[in-house]
Amino acid sequence: MGKMKKVEGMPGAAGSVPLPAALTDFRQESYWDQFFKASQGRPFEWYGDWVSLPRVFRELLGLSADRKPPLEILVPGCGNSRLSAAMYDAGFQKIVNVDFNKRVVAEMLRLNVRARPLMRWQVMDITKMQFADNSFDVVLDKGSLDALTGEPDEPQIAAEGLLSEVKRVLRHGGKYVCITLAQQHVIELLLGHFRIGWDVVVYQVQDESNDTSAMLQPLLVVATKTDSVEVSPVRSSLEEFNPAAANAEQMKCVVSVIEVENKLRTAFEGGRFGGALEDQTIEEDYSEFDELSPGKVRAVKLGGHYPAVILDAKPDSGSHMFKAAVFLVPRGRAHEWLFSTEEGQWEIVEAAKAGRLIMVMLDTQQYPGSLAAVQDELSHVVKFFLPLDCKESKDIPYMTTDDGVHRRTVIEERNSPITGIIKVEDVVLEYKKSSEDGVSATTQSFYRRLVFDRNPNLIQSDAILLPYSAVVDDAQQRTQKKKKKKGKAKESVQDTKEGAKEEYRVDHSQLASSYHAGMVAGLALISHNLDQSFSTKEPVRVMVVGLGAGLLPMFLHNHLPVDHIEVVELDGVIGDLAKRHFGFVENDRMKLHIGDGIEAVHAIGRTAGVPVSEPSIAELSDNLAASHISGNSKPAKDQMLHVLIIDADAGDSSLEMSCPPQGFLEESFLSAAKAALVDGGVLAVNVVSRAAGAHSSAVAKLQKVFDEVYELKVDEDVNRVLFALPRESPVRNDSLITNLRTATKRLKQLATDFAPWQNGPILEDYLQEGKIRLVPRA
Repeated sequence: MGKMKKVEGMPGAAGSVPLPAALTDFRQESYWDQFFKASQGRPFEWYGDWVSLPRVFRELLGLSADRKPPLEILVPGCGNSRLSAAMYDAGFQKIVNVDFNKRVVAEMLRLNVRARPLMRWQVMDITKMQFADNSFDVVLDKGSLDALTGEPDEPQIAAEGLLSEVKRVLRHGGKYVCITLAQQHVIELLLGHFRIGWDVVVYQVQDESNDTSAMLQPLLVVATKTDSVEVSPVRSSLEEFNPAAANAEQMKCVVSVIEVENKLRTAFEGGRFGGALEDQTIEEDYSEFDELSPGKVRAVKLGGHYPAVILDAKPDSGSHMFKAAVFLVPRGRAHEWLFSTEEGQWEIVEAAKAGRLIMVMLDTQQYPGSLAAVQDELSHVVKFFLPLDCKESKDIPYMTTDDGVHRRTVIEERNSPITGIIKVEDVVLEYKKSSEDGVSATTQSFYRRLVFDRNPNLIQSDAILLPYSAVVDDAQQRTQKKKKKKGKAKESVQDTKEGAKEEYRVDHSQLASSYHAGMVAGLALISHNLDQSFSTKEPVRVMVVGLGAGLLPMFLHNHLPVDHIEVVELDGVIGDLAKRHFGFVENDRMKLHIGDGIEAVHAIGRTAGVPVSEPSIAELSDNLAASHISGNSKPAKDQMLHVLIIDADAGDSSLEMSCPPQGFLEESFLSAAKAALVDGGVLAVNVVSRAAGAHSSAVAKLQKVFDEVYELKVDEDVNRVLFALPRESPVRNDSLITNLRTATKRLKQLATDFAPWQNGPILEDYLQEGKIRLVPRA
């Protein structure tokens, strides 16, 4: 059927509503914001309305509104359609509607909350839904799959994410009811995803409201979850379609796709077929895989079911430990940059030390639960794609990611309207340690972690846990030292209770994250300036954008004699969790502000008397700036920052750069940041990306605004901290490393004069040749 670049032919489309130039626009929230604003609350039933579906539900699907217990129905990508309201009025009242557009969810909730009180509306990404497994009896998809699929020749990551979620949330016997325009690439994707353990039927939606002059007509695809290992043929009633309610060319194409799909299913069930290449033809000649083809990448489907990528190591990759290996991408992670981009995939090939790597994407239903079970299931199809000299080998290694967690306990789980599901969990890491006499012993470490469900494989914050008594002893030593040196009142510390010695608490005397330690070490670049400020009693101010669990701000608060630490966090739920589970505190030296970090920095720059081109500043940010000023009588310089730290993540692991969000690298923000800093200050930015180009781009943007940019490598090529200085650093002249060592001693002395350093990071380890450098300008 080819590409459908325009959607003028979609049923019910209105000329007054902005239509996308390409199908990919459907996946952009900005398009839907514009659409719903232009529609002024009017629903547009592009795929028909609730005219014929009651008969479909009752007669074809056997679904009744009177069923006990009542059917639990999920409508993903609900938009402003009246479909859910009509179903509710027909008796199907346990309906959950989700959409990623806040505007439309708020409007639909307003319209329905009183008339239909049992129906729920939630803002949610339908490719990463926050529902438990086996939660629904029916998933009713009216056009969402079509919207996510996009163009035929591009990766279908979003669409596959939706289908994987559908499989996960449906109960045994549950039904995925998909109303689709059934373009060729959409119907192929849909049928291919529901092969093993699903009964699939394609129906014609004979709806009198359909616009029969439209280019495409909606069809109904129903996949019922059987949890069987059988592969059943796709059934349909399209051979004798109603020409008055269907497009003949469309139906001919869909029937052809079903015929090809059923041939694949027959071959798969008979055990004759090991894989389907992208052209979906049945081939039993796999001779092209007999020899390694260095640098070649091929997309396949193992067993016609498992999406996979075959990569033969590049010619300059050196020797290989394995001739071939299989790498299993865990469910929910296929969209990540490391697994979804060719650049990331080559990194895995290098790490696996394999001549050929078969990278297999797993979703919920495909993952049997253990590595051995996966290996057993895949072994009969993987062999077709192995080099000739190891096709019959029993020793092909299967690899996957492993975080080393021995035990995991969820302490609390919260659903934030901004971040989604947030978990606080205690984990026990276990590893073997060998002594000098060769005896190996198992050692355990205890951590408390902050994890977001939107990216469960990224640890937002990692806190070291120690026995309660050890934490109390450390806190008492620290406060006694402060009282002696500074004459300040002793901070309150909870008394150790009888029987509480085995309880574990967060240890704020050390930093578990190496990049946090690197940020602290980088302050040596301005240690001379800090020393001067402390000597002249000039108030030293620090701002940290991005709270996380509050571990970095707490370390700065406990170990450096700064006068004010302002922490800005967008999500109030995170602030609450940091206080209750990670020991984050507010006092006269440290304040937490819930708001936008970009706007907060603009506000500080504005109070410094420096013009900043920002169209609007939030009231909260104005209050934040005003909190620095006593009666508006202090000079503007007293509102400026000595240290500004950006430690925020972009919230989307599929991006090339996951930290920071792009807004923090825009010239308008960087100009505001420079305006907010004193001349001897520093901006520190945590940059996380596996793509070298992303790091270079971030450096170039900083160099456009700041006089100097230093780069500190923390985690190989993934994590780097960039330090931007408004003026040249005193350590730059002569030998950078030699001067940094002297500056580090000065910084360490400033810290130890204030409080015991104890388990603080070894700063010298981070400021070595090959780790930190002044980045030359291009």
